[in-house]
Amino acid sequence: MKPIRRICVVMILLLAAPVWGDELKTLNGKTITGKLQKITSNSIVVTDASNASINSPLSQVLDITLQPGRPAPAAAKYIEVQLADNSILRCTKVTFHENDFDVEMTTGLTLKLPLTSMVSFLRDAQNPKLRKQWEKQAKSRKNRDAIAFLSEKSNDVLEELEGALGSIDAKNQTIRFRHESGRDLTPSLDTLYGLQFARIDPPAEASICRVIDVDGNSLVAAKLDYEGTQVNITTPFGVKVALEPKIIARFDFNFGRLTFLSDLDAKVTESPFLAFNHVRKDSNLNGDPIVLQDKKYDKGLSMYAGVELEYNLAGKEYKTFKAMLGVDSRIAEEGQGKVTVTIYCDGDKRNTYEVSAKAPVPIAINVDRVTVLRVVVSGSNITNFSGHATLANAHVSQ
Repeated sequence: MKPIRRICVVMILLLAAPVWGDELKTLNGKTITGKLQKITSNSIVVTDASNASINSPLSQVLDITLQPGRPAPAAAKYIEVQLADNSILRCTKVTFHENDFDVEMTTGLTLKLPLTSMVSFLRDAQNPKLRKQWEKQAKSRKNRDAIAFLSEKSNDVLEELEGALGSIDAKNQTIRFRHESGRDLTPSLDTLYGLQFARIDPPAEASICRVIDVDGNSLVAAKLDYEGTQVNITTPFGVKVALEPKIIARFDFNFGRLTFLSDLDAKVTESPFLAFNHVRKDSNLNGDPIVLQDKKYDKGLSMYAGVELEYNLAGKEYKTFKAMLGVDSRIAEEGQGKVTVTIYCDGDKRNTYEVSAKAPVPIAINVDRVTVLRVVVSGSNITNFSGHATLANAHVSQ
């Protein structure tokens, strides 16, 4: 075959070849790249580049990525609704009725949901200043309802009232609200910028997956099936939803199967000689991305020696704790002195590892039935000023 003809044939074959872009990740660290074919109640089937069907048990799947999402919804303005099952919906319109409400999402999907499923409503959620205030105020509320108005003095300030929300007048689009002072109000829903319902009853069905679309909408599913045409979801509140695969960015099946320590709250004990930031999450000690032996890690913990971190794992069926132990060479070289990391499970010492900037050490510890996981970083002198350690990709998994 002549060289030019050979090149043409190769180019035709390459152009005719399918694009294999879907990516499935499993609990044991395996990644499968191919084409998503089927999701059932028990398994997920992906066809790889050789046209082989790979069947993965649903219980072992962490994530399926179909396409990248947008940095922000296409809509210039949107309302963000959070549900009791942790779904997050970005909506161009929300219409309230007596016992339910309708949403028109930024992707064009419309849903009717029970009012008892709504936890939070924030108008103009694309405004970072309003969002920050709303989230800060939410942390300070203790099982109390709240409403918020936009300040007459500034378009970037929310004025909040706490009390108890009541019934909705669908005809007049108002809602009853009893202020904590005992005063009754009937504000118009159109004028409210925020609504917070203190829900204590969990959804009827357990969650198995979070379906995230290209606009960042996150819809939690109790049941899920797919076979090439549309994704059928049943929410924990019993609402049935049909989604076109072209708007789905990813399926998140994690739900605690794999949890990064940097996403958990720890009881921190530090040396009295440490008068500065002793622990950093998801960065090195300078605030830059974590790098060990030229490999970048998005998640992890960076610590000075003299620090102890204690994590309560009670109520979670975690089986394994894993991490890569080392030191970011941009922070500390081998001259930092001897630094060790010791792992305790319910008070029992499992292992002690010496830190090295040249050769990161993999850690794998059995934490089955462990209630308290403790990480102790020790230096070679009493002050520990020169001692550093990084636990990259530190996580517990089921």
